[in-house]
Amino acid sequence: MSEKKAKITILPNVSMCHDEKDEGYEIEVELPGVKKEEINLYFWSRGFCVDANKEELAYSGCYTLAHDVKIDEAKAKFENGLLKIKVPFKEKLRARKVSIE
Repeated sequence: MSEKKAKITILPNVSMCHDEKDEGYEIEVELPGVKKEEINLYFWSRGFCVDANKEELAYSGCYTLAHDVKIDEAKAKFENGLLKIKVPFKEKLRARKVSIE
């Protein structure tokens, strides 16, 4: 009788920043050793979750975004262990100066 070995679950490394035009997010998720078919990516208006499996590891994490995004326009590409995601903001960001007393 063979025993099934439990997978170790780890939080993937993620990098998030605004794009050059300040119109959306550019997100990178490190998933080394994973095949594209094994990645699940889910978005909602204020965040996303990603999970992926490889032999002895499971990557899993959920992240909250500071700005609402257009989930229907999210695009993702996976290459060489790096998942690159681009998703536009729902509204143009408008800063307003606040006076300090």
